[in-house]
Amino acid sequence: MEENKINSALTGLRLVIIALGVLLVAIIIGKSNGDESFVEGEASYGVYLDWMFYIIYTVGIACSVAAVGFGIYAFVMKLVNDFKSQLGTLAGGSVFAMIGLASYFILADGTVLNAYEASGITVTESESIFAGGSMIYVYLLFVVAAASIIWAEVSSTFK
Repeated sequence: MEENKINSALTGLRLVIIALGVLLVAIIIGKSNGDESFVEGEASYGVYLDWMFYIIYTVGIACSVAAVGFGIYAFVMKLVNDFKSQLGTLAGGSVFAMIGLASYFILADGTVLNAYEASGITVTESESIFAGGSMIYVYLLFVVAAASIIWAEVSSTFK
C-alpha cells in the first residue's frame, strides 16, 4: 500500500513537471518572433527561459543524486554481505581515483598560454590546472580503457 502512494506521488510530480514545461514552452513560443534581437527576447520571455532552466537543473540534479545514491546503497549492501565479490570494484574505483589525483596534482600545469593573454581572455592559474587536469584525466581514462579491452581480448585467446 505504501509503495502505491509513493508511485502515485511520483507520477503526479512527473505530470506536473511535464505540464509546467509544456506551458513554459508555449509561452516562450507565443512571445517570440523571428526578427527580435537578443535583448528584445530577453525582455520579452527571459524570465520564462530562466524558469525552464531551473526545472531542467532541478530534475537533472535529482536524477543524478538518485542514481549515485542507489548505486552507493547497492554497493554498500553487497560489500556488507559479500566482501570478496566487491574487491574488483574497490580496485577499479581506487585506480580511477589515483588516475584523477595524478592528472590534477602531478601532470597538470598551471601555465597560462600567451595566446590567451594576448587575446584578452583572463585565465587564472587554478583555471588552467583544472582545464588541463580534466583533459589529461579524460586522455588517461581512454588509454586505460583501451588497454584493458586489448588485455581482455588477448588474454582470452590464450585461455
